[in-house]
This record gives sequence, structure tokens and C-alpha cells, in this order.
Amino acid sequence: MDIEQQFLELLDKNRRQIAGVCHYYSSMGTYLSEDDLFQDVLLNLWTSYPKYIKRPRCQTSTWVYRIALNVCISHCRKAGKKTQVPLNEQSVELLEDSGDKEMVSHLYHLIRQLDQEEQALIYLYIDEKSHKEIADIMGISISNVGTRIQRIKMKLKQMNNGRP
Repeated sequence: MDIEQQFLELLDKNRRQIAGVCHYYSSMGTYLSEDDLFQDVLLNLWTSYPKYIKRPRCQTSTWVYRIALNVCISHCRKAGKKTQVPLNEQSVELLEDSGDKEMVSHLYHLIRQLDQEEQALIYLYIDEKSHKEIADIMGISISNVGTRIQRIKMKLKQMNNGRP
């Protein structure tokens, strides 16, 4: 199997993951649409793929996620706007079922006030990535992931104390 075929298979396996990240960040005020972000992620994946297959340092899905996240965050920075994490489809379904729309909406409002790195971390946590996966994606240690998530949770609780 040639490198192009391997890459296309990698895309098939990870398309939903890439699209999800692009969807989140395109709705955060970047100057690029979801399709444009997706194409930019694919370009970055393709250009770095030969180097990755020669010496993989992590799982393929982690590598894909890391590139997608870095490309999207980079575009948010270029746009000069603070990123926001919108509700995903699963969250909306949970909201409809649970009746806690106001509470979850408020939580996401608080998350939008965090800095970009904190938002990325909590996004991965909400997306149910393991601490190891988050560490690989963010380029930090596993223990640092746990510490930062705890600090973000505490920060969100403190921010919530001002709520009527």
C-alpha cells in the first residue's frame, strides 16, 4: 500500500474527529469557515505525515487531534478574537433530556471566559479524552493535565459564585 492510500485510510478513520474540532473553532469567530479549517488541517496532516510514519511518537488519533487543535487555535489567534467553546451535539441532546438547559448554558458561558489553552484543555476533558491523550495532544505531562483540570474546575466554581 502506498503512502497516499495509507493517508486516505487515516482520514477515513479520523474524519469525524477532525470535523468536530473544525466545527467548534469555526463557530468561535475565526475568519475561516469550517470547510476552510478542515482543508487547512488536512494540508498540515498531509505535509507532516511522511515524518510521522517514519517515527510515530504517539497514537495516530492523538497525532491527528493535536494537529487539528493546533491549526484551529492558530487561526483563532490570527483572527485576534478570544475563542469560545460552543455546545456540541451531544450536549444539546443532554440538555433536551435533562431539563438543565440554563445551568449547562451558564457553564459554557463561563468556559468561554477562559483563556485559549484552558478552553482547549476543558474541551478535551468534556470530549472524554483520557489524561494520557490530553497530555499527548497538549504536549504536557499527565500529572500536569490533572492539575490543570482541577484548577480550571476551581476557577469555574469561583466564577460561578458571582451568579445570582
